[in-house]
Amino acid sequence: MRYSEDSFLNPKSIRLEKSFQKLDSLRRINGGYLASPNPGKPGGIGKYNVFWLRDIMYATYANEYLGNMQPMMKSFELVITIMMKHREHICRAIKRMPDKALHARYHPNTLEEISPDWGHHQLDVLGFFLYKTGDLIQKGHNVIKTSEQRELIKDVIQYLFTYRWETHPDFGMWEEGPEVHSSSVGAVLAGLTMWHDAGHYDYKYKYDMNLSKIVPVSERYFDTGRKILLKLLPRESVSKECDLAQLSLIWPYNIVNDEMKKTIINNVETQLLRKQGVIRYKGDHYFNADQNNKIGNEAEWPLGIIWLSIVRNKLAAWGNNLEESLEHLKKSREYLKKIDELMVDDCIPELYAAGKANENLPLAWAHSFHVIALQSFINTIEALRQRHNIDINEDLNKI
Repeated sequence: MRYSEDSFLNPKSIRLEKSFQKLDSLRRINGGYLASPNPGKPGGIGKYNVFWLRDIMYATYANEYLGNMQPMMKSFELVITIMMKHREHICRAIKRMPDKALHARYHPNTLEEISPDWGHHQLDVLGFFLYKTGDLIQKGHNVIKTSEQRELIKDVIQYLFTYRWETHPDFGMWEEGPEVHSSSVGAVLAGLTMWHDAGHYDYKYKYDMNLSKIVPVSERYFDTGRKILLKLLPRESVSKECDLAQLSLIWPYNIVNDEMKKTIINNVETQLLRKQGVIRYKGDHYFNADQNNKIGNEAEWPLGIIWLSIVRNKLAAWGNNLEESLEHLKKSREYLKKIDELMVDDCIPELYAAGKANENLPLAWAHSFHVIALQSFINTIEALRQRHNIDINEDLNKI
């Protein structure tokens, strides 16, 4: 079936190509991605043209969806290089609870740490690192090449237990707190589950690489974490009823059951979704339009709308009921159409505050998520066609 250049079903759409070009413009020769080109103000305030470990890993994810595995691998190799360079923080933590955590931000050329006074202790970053390195190995990619890198994986796991990851507060995805965050606990649980290799993620792979032979992870390491996550959910934390970051528990991690997936999506859509994006959580102070009256004036993130599109695509792909899957895809397409309206010169901004886009644009991981949302929408439709032996038209009805 032929589609117009602007169709969401067209795998070579101009929309997808332009978004990837914006993402690629932020890629450095070493494989890292600047969070955005914004140099900030004098003194480093608001500086975004640096590397965040989380942003690099999420930004390069789009390459995998497009089949560009070489740049994806180079990005993860850079993350490993950064962590090896600053491994002493991890090794110190294994011996005793440290005052200084592994940093979140790095200079894009020297890879030196930036901002010592920062909420660096972010467990979701380490959980994501374990999850994605394991995922790449399971897919046959040799991302851990040396015995030293294998020891790094062991060190990260031991670091997490020294920090008592399931009960000890962290600064989470938004670098605020510290609190115990369900999104952080879920990220670490997903990472440890990937390396424990007990079958939870078997549906993703053709072959079992048996990661536990590379780095053994005992189930006792994370049995308590499972219980803590269930106790925390559906809340994000003591102070936050729900949070945009909880969508990570559905994608990429798929670490909660179907009922909790629906609860998380419903909470985000009914409590956090706004006209120009998704607020991170109620009362968010970051770029709040009225610091004296935070509720109702929170910044709205287009990234959140894209993330909702992705999780709707995933529910459509994972479901067995064709009609329900098509409804998920229709909702996903609504979100993708909305992103078209929120673009600023083909760039996705970090957020809208008081109706205006802020200066952090294009935002690397927003463009990566946009590419993933567009491509996973196409992939899901193709999977449904094959599974149900039907065709699907542009109105997302079976024919």
